[in-house]
Amino acid sequence: MKQIMPYPVLAGEVTMTVREVRLDDVALPYGMISEPDRTVALHLLDREDWNLVRLRLQVSAPRHELDTGPWFSLAFLVTASERRTNTHSAVKLMMGQPCEWAGEVELHRDDHFGRVQVSGQLVATVDDVPGRVIATVAQPWTVDLRARVATQRESIRTRWVDFANDPQLTWCKTDPWAVTVTDEAAMLNLNSGFDGLRAVLESPKAAERPMREALAAQIAVDVWTVLFNEAAHHVDGHEWPEGWRGLVLRRMLPDLFPDHSLDDALREIVNRGVGGIQTRVLHAAAKQARMPRSLGGFIRSLQKIEPEDE
Repeated sequence: MKQIMPYPVLAGEVTMTVREVRLDDVALPYGMISEPDRTVALHLLDREDWNLVRLRLQVSAPRHELDTGPWFSLAFLVTASERRTNTHSAVKLMMGQPCEWAGEVELHRDDHFGRVQVSGQLVATVDDVPGRVIATVAQPWTVDLRARVATQRESIRTRWVDFANDPQLTWCKTDPWAVTVTDEAAMLNLNSGFDGLRAVLESPKAAERPMREALAAQIAVDVWTVLFNEAAHHVDGHEWPEGWRGLVLRRMLPDLFPDHSLDDALREIVNRGVGGIQTRVLHAAAKQARMPRSLGGFIRSLQKIEPEDE
């Protein structure tokens, strides 16, 4: 819920994307940055002796509102804070395209211990008063100094692998991605042998952002669907499964059965069977992956492309 302010503020959302993370000037791999979970996992080959992390950020705000609203001297401040160490810092980003800001925020190892929240505020002059906050980032990011994978639930890992050269994945060597599970963890396997997949997912180009986010959302939908079905098959009577399976169920069941308690929703799985709730599973997976927003952005980007001359 937006805070009520005694002056005009933005109704639309301000979004912030982490374009790149560098650990002592070494770029983190794709699996350490999770766009759906808004999480960055600072873990690289069991290394703990790093000194500095740089996050390259891009922020966008609804241009139609800013063009017509009563705001002047716009500026965006990105903030990094950690409760455990009571550390707070702020950096002003530079405006590039209209209503878009970009820049870097630095995190020093000596200043942080656990989880750092990276957010931001859009400030402007309103009614001749400078520095008023007219919007905050809708979905802040979390930088986890201890996590091994980029997910707040620590339930899935990500890796690039050529399916054609992996004995466990050769059966699906033409697929762009696949999910494998064990009792300890789940693994999202991205096929490095699938032409163009890596180029799209790791592209830094702003023009390709809608396509990248739509593809990432589709991958996330598939992942959440597989995780839920796997977890549901391990429900024993009315007992919650342990480990990541229980976490997945607790996260998704409120979207499957919004009018039920968690325990009642678990009983619905037992009573109906996994096959009888797949439409609900896909709905819940899409919400976890934020598919509507990502797909909507992709569709809008296509509408802006002029048709080729015939």
